Amino acid sequence: MSFSNKLADNFARVLEKSPYSVQDQLVKVQYVQQGNNVVFGRTVRPGEYSNLAYIGKILESTAGKSYLGADAWLDVTFPHVIYITGTRGSGKSFDLGVILEGISELEAPSAIQNGVNPITSILIDTQSQFWTLRFAPNPDIPANAQQLSDLARWNLKASGLANTRFYVPPGTTKFLGDEIELTIRPQDVTHAEWCALLGQEVYGPQGHILAKTLEALQGQAFSVSDMSSYIANDLNWGAVADSSRNAILYKLEDYDRTGLFSSSGISARDLLVPGVCNVLMLRDLRNQDKSLVTAIIARQLFTIMGERHTKKKIADFFGKDDGGSDLPTRVWLLIDEAHVVAPKDELSPARSALVEYVKRGRDSGLSLVLATQQPSAVDDRILSQVNLTLSHRLTFQSDITAAANRIPTKPITCMKMSGTTLTDFGDMIRVLDAGQCFVGDHSTSRAVMLQIRPRISAHGGYSPI
Repeated sequence: MSFSNKLADNFARVLEKSPYSVQDQLVKVQYVQQGNNVVFGRTVRPGEYSNLAYIGKILESTAGKSYLGADAWLDVTFPHVIYITGTRGSGKSFDLGVILEGISELEAPSAIQNGVNPITSILIDTQSQFWTLRFAPNPDIPANAQQLSDLARWNLKASGLANTRFYVPPGTTKFLGDEIELTIRPQDVTHAEWCALLGQEVYGPQGHILAKTLEALQGQAFSVSDMSSYIANDLNWGAVADSSRNAILYKLEDYDRTGLFSSSGISARDLLVPGVCNVLMLRDLRNQDKSLVTAIIARQLFTIMGERHTKKKIADFFGKDDGGSDLPTRVWLLIDEAHVVAPKDELSPARSALVEYVKRGRDSGLSLVLATQQPSAVDDRILSQVNLTLSHRLTFQSDITAAANRIPTKPITCMKMSGTTLTDFGDMIRVLDAGQCFVGDHSTSRAVMLQIRPRISAHGGYSPI
């Protein structure tokens, strides 16, 4: 497929007018006149219109040339760090579903994908609400019936994702019938991650005990019970105080009872099947455990994909065969409620792993999408690498300031809404309705107002249209 007037006709003319009139002209935007399309995330070259995912329509009218009603597309060719913010119910989790639909294999070909080869994805589903991705909307459910009505209005057809895997931790009810049990191998947890998980200082007495225990068990497929046995053995510790060891033992025994750890647990390598959408449904886990799962996945993705691309680049440089690989070339990691797994002011196993992921993952074909309702609570080192933002309605000034500071282009300075002139970008964010957002990226001269399209797969909650 390619951009054409015929393709543009596939999408209904949903927006004939807008209550939002932006006074700042758009002096730079990636616009394709044929078909009336705007592309976010890359500089558009004539004829290079593949690997684009349809995400919505331009919602604003603009002084000078207006792009109201133009179809909005997201580049999925290059590795991105995308930051989605918004209060509960504003549409941020909805955006994650829209993005996944755009990069995944669908049950039937859809106009929401323009030349997209399915991309392997891993979703950290902190609320266990994305199991509906597999299914088309159910007309017997009122919220889904409204969704189907919205799809008809946009001239889009319902569909589900064709290639999905769902993972749940031990003890979680399996209602789909094919959920895979998610357990963690203790040997995959680093010393720093164990310390963060158990609330201990890396260089404190308990941190030393953990370091020595992991060193002694290195190279083995050990269990949490093996760690406890080593720590409980007086012969291994000499003058180390019993109280220091007990502080670790009590917490390890607590984790052993959860069943989350297993010497035969999964690794990120198990998830790297080309074109598969992997959903890790983690609602029943504690926040620290959600963070640990994220840390292990992010760190292993960086290592595995880094080695894969380094080998390929060396082979290409010397004109040799790299031997082939069953690994995908690109991977997207998506995290809902990012403030839960990578908080700014708390010990978190995932923080350093995600910092490494975003700073050096580009060369490994790794993209990251973060969604949060508390922008001011997410670690700044991770957000420093953001190159595209979707900003939905926010209420608190601290969150608005944090979100606005990460928009990788200029915010809007003047907008009229129903006869009222707004000159503060924070006030503009506050008045957004569900499903409306400001998109910012390096390819546009300022933030652009967008209406997110309806989901084609079933949405677990409300519809923001």
